[in-house]
Amino acid sequence: MTSENHRCAGCAGVPALPPRLAPGDTLVVCTPSGPGAPIAAERFARGVRWLERAGFDVRVGGQAHATGYAAGSARERAEELNTALRDPDVRGIVTAIGGYNANGVLPYLDFAALADRPRVLLGYSDVTALLLAAYVCSNVVTFHGPTLMPELAEYPAPLPYTEASLLGTLCRPDPPGGLTAPPDWTEESLRWDSEDVRPRRMREHPGWRWLTGGTGTGRLVGGNLDTLCALLGTPYAPCLRGAVLFWESCAESIAVIDRGLCQLDAAGGTTGLAGMVVGRSFRRGEEFERDLRALVAERYAGRGFPVLAGVDIGHTDPMLTLPIGVRARLDSGSSAFEVMDRAVR
Repeated sequence: MTSENHRCAGCAGVPALPPRLAPGDTLVVCTPSGPGAPIAAERFARGVRWLERAGFDVRVGGQAHATGYAAGSARERAEELNTALRDPDVRGIVTAIGGYNANGVLPYLDFAALADRPRVLLGYSDVTALLLAAYVCSNVVTFHGPTLMPELAEYPAPLPYTEASLLGTLCRPDPPGGLTAPPDWTEESLRWDSEDVRPRRMREHPGWRWLTGGTGTGRLVGGNLDTLCALLGTPYAPCLRGAVLFWESCAESIAVIDRGLCQLDAAGGTTGLAGMVVGRSFRRGEEFERDLRALVAERYAGRGFPVLAGVDIGHTDPMLTLPIGVRARLDSGSSAFEVMDRAVR
């Protein structure tokens, strides 16, 4: 698909819904960004086994064992995705892991195949590039949620909140409805190649925080801030006017996050928003989280839309699965964050 054929999904009408997933459906594990299985082969295999225990027929794409800073060339990674997109038996694509270079596959993707036969496309972090481009170019709902290795391969199984949100969103043709914070969370990091395999230690969840008040309803659009900013000025950037923008970042510096927000603001990405959802910072501690909240609260005070922060999306555990392209509502008065539409049919 050439850039002349790309559409702004915000102007293209209601996006198409993929069929809901059911036991026996075929899922393909694709690696559109960084290398997957070579990092930790047993962990990769554990993620595949969990998908199989959940009832799915799992195929592993041809780039799973590729090495380098990316899992093969951009054309090779795109061909892996296109093979899955063109296969009528495939009901969903689960990405293996993030990285830095998923945007390289976008010029080579068969977006028409996805538009003709919508199916689940799942991932986060660098995979944000793929999710947003598919939403823009195919006008299909995509899913910002767990990837195979970091979340679905958790020992001994995915965290309950992660699993419930994922399967509830992808397998039930009902609106997800009101979302709430999990009872606990973790920022503990264990080496994937360690022989010390154990569950991570959980701690009590502090809850989500309203940074600015108000109400707003719009289509959920967003993902990783750094990756979203890399799409600005390209045919793959989504229209955000009227949207409920959600974003998170794994940046280790408040200055870097500030730079990204400056870029997003300058590009008009926060003009006319219906609301904003900010994800928890990635393993940076409470002081960093307070500084992040202060930055966002100051920047978007008086802009006329509600802002909810500390939400469990992206680089945090456990995590929500958010459908890109369906309507959501924020209401600080009732402390509501609600996904109003079903995401699958």
